[in-house]
Amino acid sequence: MASIRRIFSLIPLLAATTSAAITCLVVGQSATATWTDAAGRTCRFTGIVGSNYGSNSAGGSYSCNGRCGAGCTGIAIGNAYTQDCFSHDICSYFENASGGASDPNCGAAYKAAIDDTISGTSSGCGRTNPSNVVAAPAGRPVCS
Repeated sequence: MASIRRIFSLIPLLAATTSAAITCLVVGQSATATWTDAAGRTCRFTGIVGSNYGSNSAGGSYSCNGRCGAGCTGIAIGNAYTQDCFSHDICSYFENASGGASDPNCGAAYKAAIDDTISGTSSGCGRTNPSNVVAAPAGRPVCS
């Protein structure tokens, strides 16, 4: 019985640890994606959460930027919109990323988004997917 109480006493700590690394975003509001490219530069781009950039030249779907999962309809655990997933989506779009965690430009952003993808919805980041028409992004990332 004491071990069960000990386990239950850890649940709030586990929940706080999980959600502390997850920052929820609101569809339709602006957010700034940040990543480190293969040259070691920090790149930033401010865009709209849930924006639809269509496909990039590598064929990736960017119809719901910030959603943890592929596009608006790809495999996902709910429809979580988070900062790490937004950063990964924007990095992937502009850098034509492929290879997930091994991509030289966006691999770190991919890894940072894993916990968001798994726990984003249960952390309160679940949103309704927008139905936006395809529109090219305004501008390009700034890397320095």
